[in-house]
Amino acid sequence: MDASEAGVTRLILGLHFHQPYGNLDEVFRDAVKRCYSPTLRLLAEYPAIKSAIHVSGPLLDWAEAHAPAFIAELAQLVHRGQVEVLGGGDQEPMLAILPDRDAHGQLTRLADRCEQLLSARPRGMWLAERVWEPDLARVIRQAGYDFTLLDDSHLRAAGAEGPLAAYYVTDKAGQALAVLPIDRGLRTRIPYAEVAELMAYLESQRGRTLTYGDDVEKFGLWPTTERRVWHEAWLRHFFEALLASTSVEVVLPSALLAAEASGGPIYIPTISYAEMGAWTLPPQQSLRYQELRKRLSFAGYESEVASFVRGGIWQAFVAKYAESRFIYRKMLRVSALVEAAAQAGDPHALAARRRLYQGQCNCAYWHGLFGGLYMQHLRAALYQALIAAEVLVSSRTGVRRERCDHLGDRSAEVLFETPALNAYVSPARGGSVFELDLLAAQFCLTNVLARRREAYHVDVPRAQVLTDDELENVSAHDLVRAREPNLAAKLLFDAYPRGLFVDHLLAPDASPEQLDRGYAPLVDFANARYVLAPDDGRLGGDEAVGDEAALGLHCELGDYALTKTYRVSARALQVRYLLQAQGPRRWVRFCCQADVTLLSPHAVGGRALLVEGRGEHDPAPGAVEMASGVRSLRIVGTALGVDCRLASQPEADLWRRVIETVSQSEAGFERSYQGTSLVFSWLAEVGEGATLSALVTLSLADDSASDASASDGGASDASASDGGASDAAASDGRAADASASAAAAADGRGSAG
Repeated sequence: MDASEAGVTRLILGLHFHQPYGNLDEVFRDAVKRCYSPTLRLLAEYPAIKSAIHVSGPLLDWAEAHAPAFIAELAQLVHRGQVEVLGGGDQEPMLAILPDRDAHGQLTRLADRCEQLLSARPRGMWLAERVWEPDLARVIRQAGYDFTLLDDSHLRAAGAEGPLAAYYVTDKAGQALAVLPIDRGLRTRIPYAEVAELMAYLESQRGRTLTYGDDVEKFGLWPTTERRVWHEAWLRHFFEALLASTSVEVVLPSALLAAEASGGPIYIPTISYAEMGAWTLPPQQSLRYQELRKRLSFAGYESEVASFVRGGIWQAFVAKYAESRFIYRKMLRVSALVEAAAQAGDPHALAARRRLYQGQCNCAYWHGLFGGLYMQHLRAALYQALIAAEVLVSSRTGVRRERCDHLGDRSAEVLFETPALNAYVSPARGGSVFELDLLAAQFCLTNVLARRREAYHVDVPRAQVLTDDELENVSAHDLVRAREPNLAAKLLFDAYPRGLFVDHLLAPDASPEQLDRGYAPLVDFANARYVLAPDDGRLGGDEAVGDEAALGLHCELGDYALTKTYRVSARALQVRYLLQAQGPRRWVRFCCQADVTLLSPHAVGGRALLVEGRGEHDPAPGAVEMASGVRSLRIVGTALGVDCRLASQPEADLWRRVIETVSQSEAGFERSYQGTSLVFSWLAEVGEGATLSALVTLSLADDSASDASASDGGASDASASDGGASDAAASDGRAADASASAAAAADGRGSAG
């Protein structure tokens, strides 16, 4: 089967079917209806058109429950030898960031699933986003796979010259893995070039084997492609042209490997595709990198740019986005818990590992062309899975305080764990809580994405609102359009971290708008590094368990000193503030901010923010409001299993602000709700012995209380400061369906990274 001897072009058609874990049911259903099933059915009409197909674990799971016909169609193609199934990480994780035990488990689990559902154990695997690092050869081979597909630019970066061979061989510590280069010429032409042009390109490569590997969503889900691929029958015409050609032969990867010799050994550096190299960089560096590539290409160095000019690596996303790092470090902590449980023979360990794998799905860890990290329901699904895994293997009888380097930045965080909640405090991030998990609901209340500058924001002012019908045949990578007008006016960038108990010291006449634009605090407590207060030693050590736990923090900036004392009980988190000042007396405005999400700005699914003791007001999470004399409010999400109370002593002004981002997706620029900012604000006189003392408490509703309607405006009678409530068992693994609850968000859309 030597292509050079036959005088033909061998073509491998690799298709990647994927939807991220936690995506909306309607997105899965629409993708199967408009893209996945039509592609399989068209292949069934052309038995001579062979294909290597990868279906990710989240899509297999959904199809098994909701679209078994899709699996049956694929199984039939596999059975008749037309399709070679590809494996990979079960829940489409980024293998490069996983502990070996999880990478191996993910890889073998999908192989097992393929054998169970399709009666074929895969020899090859699809690598998520083609994010490669040299050690993966060992990890992949040890999981039983013989080959993978990587971009041709990966091999060029390793020094491969001239026309590339059909495949090469890399290894790590003697574990050898075949690598098939994905041809960029095919990726950029399918399905955008005319079929005649595509066939001319293929026929010009006689004597070679070319591999195509890309998202099958290009066959109907990306903008303009449904019209092109199905209404204009582009894919059918392509298959017909392949059948009519005497110089192009479609083959399967395993047959190729059995018949042809390799192109020799190759050692590929840590790399992904070129666009990823730009997306991982901070915005200004990303723009400079893209400009450099353009200039060098225009100067005649296009091939050298493709081979040797690279940007950042995928792992940089967990440094670029704090929210990605929070999920990543949470995942590592839960992975260690699950492994310890497995080693101890815990009967819940197997189910917990399954949930852990779901929490490792890569799509919401990063952001590039698609929504990814910006899709809050995808982030919520990761938290839900990780919290569920944690609950399954945890047995908590008290309140635990642990001081450790949880975020891996050599700055110790303080983690509080109770039978009902997790509260993670970062002294280095203004002494705020960056993660609050509600265990019974399996919901992270602080899952709020900050508003930050992105490199593509330079294009927002020129983006136009266009329908798919108004677009020409254009790749999603080249698309510049907006889903609504005037998005440039919505571009806001946060000057401080998001979280619970974020502190601001403002001028006495400051307005809520100054927290969004023109942030100018008297001193910047929100971004300050707090230190342990002198009396923290008596509040708790590096690791302690009791009926309650505490943490004392202190910060001095300019003439001001702020002491912040946390007390955590089973179902409540309380912060006591003491603000002091040197010098003459003056008026200041001190604010305590809580950023929370209920996954939708709308009052649907029992979502509401209810100011207690008040009459009419808009309960929608996305409403903007100012109120005075507020003592407490309820945060309710019936569909999510959320019912909390945020209380202030003394009474405070309440500022409610909506947090919205402007981000890029395959459909263009779009505005997305990320959360709501709840700010308690006090006007106080400080200096010459005058101080401000305030107490803010977040407490969970008593499990024994009946569920109050989110629209009835009723108030809980529980004291905000007593922390009282039964310690409800959270070990049953009950999961709030994050994807289903996200479906209630009218503005929600489903996209991968």
